[in-house]
Amino acid sequence: MATLKKEKPLKQSQESTIIPLKYQHAVAVVLIFLSLVAFFGELVFEGKVFVAADTIASKSFETLIDDAAKENTVPLWNPYIFCGMPGVASMMVHGDRIYDFSAYLLGRGQILFGIVVNNADVGWQLFYYFILGTGVYFFVWHKVKNKIAAVISGLTVMHSTFIIILVMVGHMTKVPVIAFFPWIFLTIENLRERFSIWSSLALVVLVHFLLLPGHIQMIFYVYFALGVYYLFFLIRALVTKGDWKGILRSGSILAVASGLAFAMTGDQYLATLEYSKYSMRGADPIVRSQQAQEKGASNGGLDYDYATQWSFSPGEMLTFIIPSAYGFGVSVPYQGPETNNQAAKLPLYFGPQPWTDAPQFMGVIIVVLAGIGFWRKRRDPFVQYSGILVLVSLLVAFGKEFPLVYDLMFNYFPMFNKFRIPSMMLILVQMIVPMIAGYGVVSLMNTEENNAPRIRKYFEYSLIGLGVLLVISLVAKNLLLSVYEIFVPNAEQLLGVKFGNNAPVVYKIVTGMISNEITIGLLLVLIALGGFYLYQRQKIKLAPLTIGLIVVVLFDLWRVNFKPMEMHPRTKTTEAFSTPEYIKYLQNDTTQYRTLLIENGQPTYDNTFAYYRIQSAYGYSGTKMRQIQDTYDVAGIGNPLLWGLMNVKYIISDRPDSNQVLIPVFRGEKAVMYNRTVLPRAFFVNRYEVKDGLQILQNIKEMNFIPTDVAYVMTDIGKKIDLPQIGSEVRYTHFGIHDITLHANATGNNLLFLSEAWYPEGWKAYIDGKETSIYRLNYMFRGVIVPQGEHTITMKFTSSAFSLGKQLSLWINILVLGGFVLFSFNFFRKTNNSILQK
Repeated sequence: MATLKKEKPLKQSQESTIIPLKYQHAVAVVLIFLSLVAFFGELVFEGKVFVAADTIASKSFETLIDDAAKENTVPLWNPYIFCGMPGVASMMVHGDRIYDFSAYLLGRGQILFGIVVNNADVGWQLFYYFILGTGVYFFVWHKVKNKIAAVISGLTVMHSTFIIILVMVGHMTKVPVIAFFPWIFLTIENLRERFSIWSSLALVVLVHFLLLPGHIQMIFYVYFALGVYYLFFLIRALVTKGDWKGILRSGSILAVASGLAFAMTGDQYLATLEYSKYSMRGADPIVRSQQAQEKGASNGGLDYDYATQWSFSPGEMLTFIIPSAYGFGVSVPYQGPETNNQAAKLPLYFGPQPWTDAPQFMGVIIVVLAGIGFWRKRRDPFVQYSGILVLVSLLVAFGKEFPLVYDLMFNYFPMFNKFRIPSMMLILVQMIVPMIAGYGVVSLMNTEENNAPRIRKYFEYSLIGLGVLLVISLVAKNLLLSVYEIFVPNAEQLLGVKFGNNAPVVYKIVTGMISNEITIGLLLVLIALGGFYLYQRQKIKLAPLTIGLIVVVLFDLWRVNFKPMEMHPRTKTTEAFSTPEYIKYLQNDTTQYRTLLIENGQPTYDNTFAYYRIQSAYGYSGTKMRQIQDTYDVAGIGNPLLWGLMNVKYIISDRPDSNQVLIPVFRGEKAVMYNRTVLPRAFFVNRYEVKDGLQILQNIKEMNFIPTDVAYVMTDIGKKIDLPQIGSEVRYTHFGIHDITLHANATGNNLLFLSEAWYPEGWKAYIDGKETSIYRLNYMFRGVIVPQGEHTITMKFTSSAFSLGKQLSLWINILVLGGFVLFSFNFFRKTNNSILQK
């Protein structure tokens, strides 16, 4: 294995003896923990919580999860949105997995951490930040053998703006994935050096923990980084005649560990694989974009325009060091003369992305230290790999703004076209850059190297240059702003799109923030580099350098990170789910029906009705079924005929309306309107016709058929259908999460339409206990043929993929954890025997 060139040891007088050597790792870990406590002080000491839209959305299905638990199962099906969709398979909901012992232990760790930080609601989230920070610390220490550099890297990855903001906006399936990335990195590095059963078993568990949250895109990025790692080091070993066997050994163990870890999470992932070909992430849209048509054949994936909405522009790299270079975000706290000194939150972001919560800020000091570390340690193999990974990640994140690399990935790289938001790949940049900054710290702490006359002169010139720029930023701000306008020449025009005639005032606010950020950034870099210079000249010792560096680095990040933070009393979450009067009105209706929530004339991505066990025809899911998205895209969710087919009985709106279709039945915080076009949840149809999918959706769009007269199928049923006569009827007698029961009286061989989502992987139908076929009607609904007479119709949902995965999870857990116990027993037995022999 290629190793770092070891730094010369520090002089004894410069080594801090304040903390004994054997306690220094522990102190570093405590410091990482205390930084979380300090930053999230209101969460820890006042019991506050974050109440973001995604946080609320995740709580919407707590009722569903609880109901499933009472049935001693997990919510394999979610009946509350989109006429129903897979639950576990879509990774929207999860249940207790007591058969996954390792995950159970991880869960107990989350609970314990929540107790330690005195806030169970968010403690589990901070737990993963702690895992991330300590993982980076130990990985960087493994690489550079310098605890100060390691702790700086650990702190700054954890507090990097676009990582720390994830908890604020409720994106908490991302952090648990990246939290284990540095630990996996550390383990595969150890396996490159030598084989170890312990490390191999640990790798299985770590990869399993990486897979548990189910954020496929983040998992993909981790494996992409690992793939680049092995490719780079293998090519390098072959060129330099290095240790290629260690690389293959480590890679082979990772491959086996990944397979076992996948099996340990098999209940979730096998069900997801089964579902993928029906998901909008795995199936092509029925109407493909021009770009997709030009591409030709596809194995399924997102539309290019949809996938690239959040493309990061090259110009936005300025936000790495100047957070407000593109306006900062969509909710920026401001108080100044332009708002009559009143506190306000302004949507100041004006970049090419639809919106962003905060900039991709990593800290001015960290970027400078990373630049120094990369340049001075550019011959180090890991630094070279890191540079390649950062460059590729940036090029991919540019998406449609600079599609050179992104289009190649989207068109040809396996799985990549199933992901959206190209800028999300910057998570790798946010992690790697602070790691390289650790190399910069090590380089600047090498007193012998930095006291060389040439290096010292460069350092002094740099400090003088920073001082001059700082003075200019104070006395000639317009000069620096002129430079800024060279890089972002159309800022005021872009703000004009949002603010119209107020754009000049808003531009003044933005440039004021930019001016202050430049000044503060220059000052902080001057302080940090000045501290290194004084240390090199032996004017200060290691302890004050360490303390000062930690303080200015955290201040550099926290001055930005506090801006988007908005905490609320814990009661705010309760208030979000207090039952409003319009919900109480809906709960009085005990029939089967669906609702549609509309705000400002548009349906909302809102799942909160599920909390009250009220089913909706809309909602939010990034993995919804392709058939429902196709229906929305072609027929339109504002279509009264579609409302009828989807059994939408009530429209809930902030704008009361009355017309030929809608009748107001309740007025309050929101208006409830009865839909006159509503159809029963199940009814008999006169006949069927065969049409292709697009024709069916066009017919729904044009509202040119009567659903009780005809149902459309995509393949011929091949059976004679009789007209239902007087006396035919059907009604629901039971509606459960995974099963429904109907009583039907058919007057012949009648075709029954059910306003339930068609999904063939799991739903089975039975008439009087005998299995019968389920047909796909009107593109996205179910149907069965009921023979003459009175019958009990039952539909049940099961998942053979989930059941198989559950067994795999149980037995692989036993195998891996049993291996840990056995290996530990043998290790301690040999250790005790060697002690006794002595």
